[in-house]
Amino acid sequence: MATALFASKVCAGTAYEEILRIMFKTPLYMSKTSVMLTGALLALSACAIEAQSNYSVTFPVGAKADNTMAYLVDWDSAQKIDSVIVSNGTVRFEGKVDAPSIGRIMVGGKRGPVFFIEKGDVTINERGESSGTPLNDKFVEYRGKMAALSDEYKKLDQNDSVQAARGKAIISDYNAMPVNAYAANKDNVFGLYMYMQGAYELPLAQVESDMAQNKMLASSKQLQALHKTLKIQSETGEGKHYKDFVVEYNGKKEALSDYVKPGQVTIVDFWASWCGPCVRQLKVLKELYAKYKDRGLNVVGVAVWDKPEDTEKAIKSHELPWPCIVNAQTIPTDLYGIQGIPCIIVINSEGIIVSRDKQSEALVKDVDEVMAAYKPMAAVVPAAEELADTVAAF
Repeated sequence: MATALFASKVCAGTAYEEILRIMFKTPLYMSKTSVMLTGALLALSACAIEAQSNYSVTFPVGAKADNTMAYLVDWDSAQKIDSVIVSNGTVRFEGKVDAPSIGRIMVGGKRGPVFFIEKGDVTINERGESSGTPLNDKFVEYRGKMAALSDEYKKLDQNDSVQAARGKAIISDYNAMPVNAYAANKDNVFGLYMYMQGAYELPLAQVESDMAQNKMLASSKQLQALHKTLKIQSETGEGKHYKDFVVEYNGKKEALSDYVKPGQVTIVDFWASWCGPCVRQLKVLKELYAKYKDRGLNVVGVAVWDKPEDTEKAIKSHELPWPCIVNAQTIPTDLYGIQGIPCIIVINSEGIIVSRDKQSEALVKDVDEVMAAYKPMAAVVPAAEELADTVAAF
């Protein structure tokens, strides 16, 4: 009785029934004082265990995933926080968190839902919706509003002027939601997640300004990486001289400068065989090449993030009439800050990038303008006196 009372004072709410159960296994020859001390130590131990865990996350993944390794990953840094074996079709993590953060669950190498790690019990349903704590409940509410706008837009008749006007308003509201959510949550990680939803569309100056005004943004690993990429893009954007690189494959070295000829216009297509949008742009590039190849236009493909054997098959199957640098992987994407493909750049006769990241009609427009202003370098014919001197020298 004394031990139980002591336990309740040490750690209110501790399930000291378990402590007493353990105590009953204590040898009978222990003194009353020893029993009380043992109980106190056990109570303190129980408190320590409880103090180590102040959050839990439960996520049903199905019985097929049983015995598969699941990881809890920090969404911002991509660092692994914890790991468990899937049991009874469920992933469950428990731990201690001092401040809220953004997490993601990985099961069998596949990315799972994003949620917020914070004090309390988080439940993630089959649709990947997390709830049970303030930030996760806020996330559910936010996604619900986004879904409602999307559903309403899908039901509109765009041929009706009134409904079409409503459609434009919905698009405006939809695009404004993450911006407004960040503005209302600049002091927490929900705001960080909302900011990152639109960060990739922001100019470098805006990102730098926002990072300077918000320490949370400045400390974000993802935003730091994006900031670095945007700086690289600004150095390889329109109006900048192209940067050369060298790729070695099958004992052969190829440089971009091998194909970017002085005095000629060059389209550089960073692509991959598995990339659907890349393949769709090949038709546009073929049309441009056929139109201008005899007037000083070159095209060169640069295969990135692709298996070389797949690239070579694609070159044959799509019958590409221009050369392609194979197995470039991340060499040019790091150099040019390329976030996605296709990335198509147009280099003028002076080596200056005059178009970047344009596709379809926008790309055709830029190439047409460049070629309209393009003047092929005339062959240099020596003056008669220079020619006579040259002949005399022999």
